[in-house]
Amino acid sequence: MIKMNKSAIFHQSHDQWQAVVSVNEVEIRLTSGKDIRSVKIVYGDPHLGELTPAGWRWKSTGQTLLLAYETEHSYIWKTILTPENRRLKYHFILQSDDEILQFGEDGFTPIDEEVGLWNNFFLPYLHQSQQFNAPSWVKNTIWYQIFPERFFNGDRSNDLEGTLAWHRGPVSNKERYGGDIAGIIEKLPYLSDLGISGIYLTPVFESVTTHKYDTRNYFAIDPSFGTEQDLIELVKKAHQLNIKVMLDAVFNHCGADFPYWMDVKKHKEASEYKDWFHIKSFEPFAYETFSFDKNMPKLNLSNPDTKQYFIEVAKFWIEKADIDGWRLDVANEIDPSFWIDFRKEIKTVKKDCYILGEVWHDSMQWLRGERFDAVMNYPLGRSIIDFALGKIDSTQFRYRMDKAFAHYPSKVSEVQFNLLDSHDTARLRNILKHDIRRVELAFALLLISFGSICIYYGSEVAMEGEYDPDCRRCMVWDPNKDELAFLKRFKRLIALRNQYFCLRNNSKWQWRETGDLLVIERSNEHQSVWMFVNTSDHPLPISIEKYVPDPKDAFTGRPHATVVNILPKQYIFIAQ
Repeated sequence: MIKMNKSAIFHQSHDQWQAVVSVNEVEIRLTSGKDIRSVKIVYGDPHLGELTPAGWRWKSTGQTLLLAYETEHSYIWKTILTPENRRLKYHFILQSDDEILQFGEDGFTPIDEEVGLWNNFFLPYLHQSQQFNAPSWVKNTIWYQIFPERFFNGDRSNDLEGTLAWHRGPVSNKERYGGDIAGIIEKLPYLSDLGISGIYLTPVFESVTTHKYDTRNYFAIDPSFGTEQDLIELVKKAHQLNIKVMLDAVFNHCGADFPYWMDVKKHKEASEYKDWFHIKSFEPFAYETFSFDKNMPKLNLSNPDTKQYFIEVAKFWIEKADIDGWRLDVANEIDPSFWIDFRKEIKTVKKDCYILGEVWHDSMQWLRGERFDAVMNYPLGRSIIDFALGKIDSTQFRYRMDKAFAHYPSKVSEVQFNLLDSHDTARLRNILKHDIRRVELAFALLLISFGSICIYYGSEVAMEGEYDPDCRRCMVWDPNKDELAFLKRFKRLIALRNQYFCLRNNSKWQWRETGDLLVIERSNEHQSVWMFVNTSDHPLPISIEKYVPDPKDAFTGRPHATVVNILPKQYIFIAQ
C-alpha cells in the first residue's frame, strides 16, 4: 500500500484558502499532492447539533470539491459554501488510491474515528467587512498605459526649448519630444476605436525629468504636459467614451527639488520637515533614497504630517479631476499602515476608485481588502512570455498559469492588473526576439485571461524597444504595411474579449489539451470559446469537430472548417 502524501496537504482558514466572496458565501480551497483522487468537505454550523443516546452530536453535511488547478507538484481543490447562520465549522475527507483520511486544523484522523473539536477549521462568523470589495467596473476593463511625453504632441505652445521632432527609433531619457495631455485628448477617439476602456498615465505632475518619477509639486500638472484644466478635460472626454482614467502616485520618494526636501537640505536638523524623510545623519548629511538615486529622497510616510499630506494629494485629484484610480509606485516599500489610512480616505471620496499597487512578487499581504484592490500581475505575464518564447512547453505553461490563478482568491484575480510589458521592461517584441507570431500569440493569451488587461502604448503596432529608456520611444503614428496588418489583427483580439463575456471573468478556464496542440476552453453558462494553438515547430492538422461540434469562427460567427492545418505558433478561436 502506498501511503498518502500528507506533507503536500495544506489548508488555512484565511486568504485564498478561506475567502469570503459575498455576504453569505465563502470560497474554500485545499492543496494536495497528485496522489489524491477526491476531496470532500464536511461542514455545518458549529453550534448546531442534536442529542443522541451517546450525547450531543454535531449536525453536518458533505460536499465534494472541484479539482480547479494543477501546478507542477500539486492539485488545488475548491468549492463555494453558503454557511447556515453565517457560521462555519469544517474538516476534509481525502481519498488516494489506497487511503481515506480526515484532515483538520490539528492534522489527520482515521476515517473510522470522530474528528475532535480541535481538529476542525472555523469561520466563526461571516461579516460583510470580510468580503473583498474592489470596483466592479475593473474586471471588464482593457487598460492602455501611456508614457505621456512620448505619446502625442497635441499642443506645441507648451513645448520646452530644445524639443525634438517626433521620430522612430531609440531615444534617451533627457530628450524631449513634446508629448502632452492635449495629445492624449486628441487621440481618445483612436483609443476608443481600438477597444480600450481605461487609460493609465505614468506621472503627470511637475518635475524636471521626462519620466516625472521625481516630483517637485504634487498639486500641479507639469507645464510641458499642460494644465490642471487639461487633465479635467481629458477625464471628462474619456468618460464620455466610457474610458476610465488612472494616474500614477509616486509617494515613496520625491524629487531633489521638492520644496520640503530643499528645506531639509538647507536647515538640516532645524528644518520642520526633517521627519518627512529617512535621514541617517545630519553631519555628514546622509539619507535613504529610492534605490541609490540621490535625486530621489525616500519619504517617511510613518510621519503623521507626511501621511496626511499625500492622502490630501490623492483626494485632491479625485475631487478636482474625477479620476478613477491610482497606481501606486513602489507600493511595497512604503509603510503598510499608510495604505490602510489611504484606502479609507480615498474610498470615502470615491467608493469605486481603483487602488493598484506596484508589487512585482507575491502580494497576498497587500490584498486582504484593507490596502489595495489589485497589484501589477507580472508573474502571470512572465508565464505567458516564457511560453511564447518556447522556454516552457504547454504542460509547464498550464502549471504556471494555474499557479498564478490559484495564488489569490477568485475575487482578487478578477481585478488583477495583467500585463506583458511596461515602461519598466523591454518591449514584448524585443523580449520575443522580434518574432511577430510569438508576439501575437502572447497578446492572444493575455486577452483571454482572468482579470483586467493592460496594453503598453504602441503594442498594437508591435513597437520595438529594449529596457529603459529604449522602451519609451515615440509612439508610431505612421505605421507601415506590416504594422497596419498587425494592428488589424490586434484590434480583432480586443474586440473578441469585449464581445465574449466568457473570455473575461465569472467563467471557467479548462485545459483540454496540453501537448503540441494546446487547447483551452473558456466558458460560462451562455457561451463557450475555444483557443487552439500549435506549439510545435511544424504544421499541425487537427479535427476541430473532435472538440467542438458545429464549430463557428469566433471572430465572424460564420461556420468554420472542421479540419484545419495550423502553422507553428499560430492560433485559432472557435465559438460554440
